[in-house]
Amino acid sequence: LGDDYVPTTEELRGLVTDADALEAIARMRRDARRTAEEKVTIAEQTFGLVDETVKRLDADLAKFEELLKGSGEFEAITGGAKPNDLAAIQVTPNSQDWILAKVISQDPETGMYKLADEDVESNKTYNLPESQVVVLGGVDRLSRGDVIYAVYPDTTSFYQATVAQPPRKVSGGESFVMVNFKDDADEHGITHDKAVLMKHVMR
Repeated sequence: LGDDYVPTTEELRGLVTDADALEAIARMRRDARRTAEEKVTIAEQTFGLVDETVKRLDADLAKFEELLKGSGEFEAITGGAKPNDLAAIQVTPNSQDWILAKVISQDPETGMYKLADEDVESNKTYNLPESQVVVLGGVDRLSRGDVIYAVYPDTTSFYQATVAQPPRKVSGGESFVMVNFKDDADEHGITHDKAVLMKHVMR
């Protein structure tokens, strides 16, 4: 008989009173139960192995993260800022004023920055969201005529400027760019080029 054969009522009644048939049914039930139990055992063992491996990986990742945080490399890998990185900050939301600051730390969970004012006469620190912080150092190519924001010489404030000459490197390895600051003309109406370090520039 095929696997899709369905016995009649009379045939089923005959099976109920057939000792050999009942024994075969009981044997098949035992085999099915044993197979199911074996599969459950294998599944539990597999789950245990996977769970143990995941826990070990989590522990290793946590240790590695702490190691990276201690070296300051965690923020670099995750795209954040490292301690002592320079940044332009907007102390008041939506303000046009940006000042130079130094990163103290960044919370990778909230994205909040703790920064110190770079003004030598100021001891101020700020706790600001990412939307009010621009980590500096990402500008490396500028052309004559590009409009940028740069720290005005002898201050820690950013002002709009136009690139007068492409960036150059000095002997010490620092790069600088010559710019004309907006509304910076002298009494004769002449706007003189001023040198600004590339690390003090943002787009």
